[in-house]
Amino acid sequence: MPSLDINWVKNSNNNQWFDLLRLNLDAPYFLNKEGVYIIWYASPSGAKVIRVGQGQIGNRLREHRSNPEILKYSNYGQLKVTWALVDKQYRDGVEAFLYDSYNPLVGERAPAAQTISVNLI
Repeated sequence: MPSLDINWVKNSNNNQWFDLLRLNLDAPYFLNKEGVYIIWYASPSGAKVIRVGQGQIGNRLREHRSNPEILKYSNYGQLKVTWALVDKQYRDGVEAFLYDSYNPLVGERAPAAQTISVNLI
């Protein structure tokens, strides 16, 4: 199985994962940023991945932030997000690996993709 070492983005101010609902998706940083992402909720009793995906990061997170199926999990804990910039040729395989690794609550696995393993968060 192929493998990639990717850089999961954290807030450089405090080295924490980003709050999905407070993240400024209109910031210039998000222009043309493409890759894979993970959305999860974090609570004192644990954490669970809600969604993994790929594409233009700002646009995809904006869509998910208004999706009631994802937002309902904010009742369980704070919605967190991270992403990694990944070349288009690897994204299907990385997303498939993340899906298999985390078994997210929302979304489906790209069935035809050969997994490409990456370092997990």
